[in-house]
Amino acid sequence: MNLLSGMEKFGFSMDGELDILADENAKKSDGASGQAAAPVVKEEKDFILDKKVRCPVCDKDFPIKAVLATKLKRLEPDFDLRPNYEYVDKCKYDFMSCPHCGYSALDTTFSKIDTARVKLIRSEFCPSFKPQAEQLPETYSYDYSVEKFKLALICTMKKRAKMSEKAYVCLKIAWLRRSQLQELKGQKDADPKLVELVTKEYEGFYKQAYEGFMKAISSETPPYCGMASEAVEFMLANMSMYYKKYDAAMKLIARLIQSPSTSRKLKDKCVDLKDEITAKAAAEKAQS
Repeated sequence: MNLLSGMEKFGFSMDGELDILADENAKKSDGASGQAAAPVVKEEKDFILDKKVRCPVCDKDFPIKAVLATKLKRLEPDFDLRPNYEYVDKCKYDFMSCPHCGYSALDTTFSKIDTARVKLIRSEFCPSFKPQAEQLPETYSYDYSVEKFKLALICTMKKRAKMSEKAYVCLKIAWLRRSQLQELKGQKDADPKLVELVTKEYEGFYKQAYEGFMKAISSETPPYCGMASEAVEFMLANMSMYYKKYDAAMKLIARLIQSPSTSRKLKDKCVDLKDEITAKAAAEKAQS
């Protein structure tokens, strides 16, 4: 007897006897065969979703790509606290850019714009902006993201934002160019001119970020563009060491170690960094 007779009117022709255990038996049989399931290969696009955002300057909606951050596995950060994640370079998605009026900013500050600064963007940025006929890519490339961050930098200057915000945008661009440079160096057929351009932009924006944040910590009240003062000072100590400004690095480290607000974990990192700075300064002195 066909227990599912009558289902034909719904488009299902179920021939033979009903056996609800058939699928389970098939699964057990597949498992017993010893054939392991093929591993799932994850890609950047698997962690990206489509969203819509309303621009606070022109009041129009536009689409963006956003990262499913809760699904990302965080990796060890770079020496200057650049965050790293498995499968996705999240920094590429840390901006919002309106294709209608051009207003662009860090994703954390995009909507946090007051009326006075909206007027500045409308009067000093929007009249010069030329909208581009472009389709939102499936995933953001380094060049695409850097282009949008550069628009964000122009906006931060036009709206007369704090130094820390301008410095942070420069830092994001530098981080992206550094990652792109590492990617290019792994390619045998990388264009030398592109490598040269990316290198120059990395160094240029990194210097702007360093000088900007050094100015910010002496003229602004923390947090700095949403970052705690301890994190910024530790980052700057590492950046000072990168520029071989060992005295500046040691002053920042000493301040962090002596501060009661610095966590035990960060103080331990400061002690390690202090030893590294001392060793590099001594090695450089020995060579001179």
